[in-house]
Amino acid sequence: MSAAPPRPILQICDDQLDVREALRLLLKGGGYTVETYPGPAELLAALRQQPGDVLILDMNYTRDTTSGEEGLALIRQVRESGFRGAILAMTAWGDISLAVAAMQSGASDFLEKPWNNDKLLQVVAKWSLAPKAALKEFEAARIVQQGLLRQRLEGQHGFSFACRFLPARNVSGDYYDFFELPAGQFGFVVADVSGKGMPAAILMANLQGLFRSHAPRLGQEPALLLSAVNRLFHESTPPEAFASAFYAVYDEARRELTYLNCGHPAAFVHCPAHPPAELAAQAMVLGVFPAWHGEASRVVLPAGARLLVVSDGAIEAQRGEEEFGEARLWQCLERTATLDVPDAMEAIESAIRKHSGADLFDDCTLLLMGV
Repeated sequence: MSAAPPRPILQICDDQLDVREALRLLLKGGGYTVETYPGPAELLAALRQQPGDVLILDMNYTRDTTSGEEGLALIRQVRESGFRGAILAMTAWGDISLAVAAMQSGASDFLEKPWNNDKLLQVVAKWSLAPKAALKEFEAARIVQQGLLRQRLEGQHGFSFACRFLPARNVSGDYYDFFELPAGQFGFVVADVSGKGMPAAILMANLQGLFRSHAPRLGQEPALLLSAVNRLFHESTPPEAFASAFYAVYDEARRELTYLNCGHPAAFVHCPAHPPAELAAQAMVLGVFPAWHGEASRVVLPAGARLLVVSDGAIEAQRGEEEFGEARLWQCLERTATLDVPDAMEAIESAIRKHSGADLFDDCTLLLMGV
């Protein structure tokens, strides 16, 4: 006889004992495992131990407070803790503006007090099943996305190269790629599409396709390539979509890097015998306007130099309110300067993960090149 599937776990946070008990009895009778908490501190502590499938959160916890600000803050805290399940915001003082604010903060649905038992059970049933179905889809999408990323260089080169792709969720809006170009040149890109999760991953796949289709023809001319990519990305994406990008071409014979930074975090150039350098943004992000203009810059990479290009998730990896920051990235480059590039990349990734804990707040992509 096969084992019965585990019962969905519902977690309820409300400062009123009678509300918690009424919901517990109703949902227990509906076949759920129910846990209740009197306030945000108790709920957040429980989530660190074992998150459930669905949260039902009151929006007000201080007597005579009806603004919903406490609930909005709690929703954001729950999402920042890494909770992936559904959040149902519940309040007796609901209105359209609060419902919209709750959704923008990370809620999945909105319920008012007093509730209708049948309707509440229907909503909970929908959201308790949705994460399981979505999880399978996201896992399939993760496998597809990972397969789209290049894993190794094809030709023989006089430099070392390593990339890391660390999605904060199953799928990511971050992107890296590299291209073998004629005349001993090598192109590469790190990009970050606006948004997170599945919508960002779809935009990322679109951007990746544009780079791959145009790089063989335009890859040696960064401004021409990015102008063509921008035009098509703008045409095929919603108005609010955009992407930051760092694209560069390295000429091995001249040790020269020609680059364009389109609203992306500054890249880091470290060489023990030379002053440190940052390759800051000098052009607009991609996708905002149909026409894009930029002028490439050039820098010579001395022997022994390391170039580190990151998405903002590396800089903004958080422990509490403290970001990993640019200073720590510089320290990582200095400490790993004598390591092989793959080992140095491993150490940099490890430092970011150690700082941020179990979950990254934002997608993180790293590209390290040693010449």
